[in-house]
Amino acid sequence: MADPLVIHADLSMFLTTWFRAALAARPEEYCQGVVVTIRETDDARQLIVRVDGGPDTSVVSANKDVGLSILAGTKENPKDAIDLALMVHALRSQIPGLEPGNPVAAVISSQGPFAVADLQPMARQYITLVLAVTGTPL
Repeated sequence: MADPLVIHADLSMFLTTWFRAALAARPEEYCQGVVVTIRETDDARQLIVRVDGGPDTSVVSANKDVGLSILAGTKENPKDAIDLALMVHALRSQIPGLEPGNPVAAVISSQGPFAVADLQPMARQYITLVLAVTGTPL
């Protein structure tokens, strides 16, 4: 008997939508007005989500490597970037869920946040995650 056909969700789309809502729901000033996207913009506060793929762990599951770039503040005053990155890192524990449309079963690991040298004037922080995701049978 052949393995079932399983399709995986667009993890970039899920995570950008999820982080937009999660940050907008936070009362902290540095969480307001954050542009969450897959490409850098000129906005003052940004969270850029990059999904780098990863190995399938079964027919229905996979581990996906995710990079999160946080841009805010300035190199001379990186407090907004640091605070926002710490919040993004804290929120990671809330990503897995059983609600329909959520492909994330678990956060396997995370690293960061840590400062990254950059040519632009904004301060950059970076976080990596490994997420266990599940697909949907067709």
